[in-house]
Amino acid sequence: MSTEELTTDQGQTPTQNSMSTNLPNLTKYMSFIGLLAMIGGVLYCITIIGAIIGVPYYIMGKRLRESGEAFSGYNASNSARDLETAIEKQTRAFFIMYVLAIISLVLVAIYLVVIIGILASGGLR
Repeated sequence: MSTEELTTDQGQTPTQNSMSTNLPNLTKYMSFIGLLAMIGGVLYCITIIGAIIGVPYYIMGKRLRESGEAFSGYNASNSARDLETAIEKQTRAFFIMYVLAIISLVLVAIYLVVIIGILASGGLR
């Protein structure tokens, strides 16, 4: 392939052109989902037990919004530091989601074992 095939009319590679078109949408979606997660986290925190889930959920939403802002900054300035910050914040948000997903799967498994145990022992007669 020649270099003419790899560049667009503006002198950007297809990847750079695609990123500059998709980043505004990405930042908008991340900010919205982050805001919803923050609101959900606050609502979970109404109860003391819910705070166990609400605080990480709120922090996850905050990290998503920070990542969206950094991606927006990167789109405006092409600063490597903004891109690094955006990816770091997004990684932290997804790590929190990962931990919460594992915890919820474990709790669902425990719940199912308890329900099956109750049904097998005839406890609901």
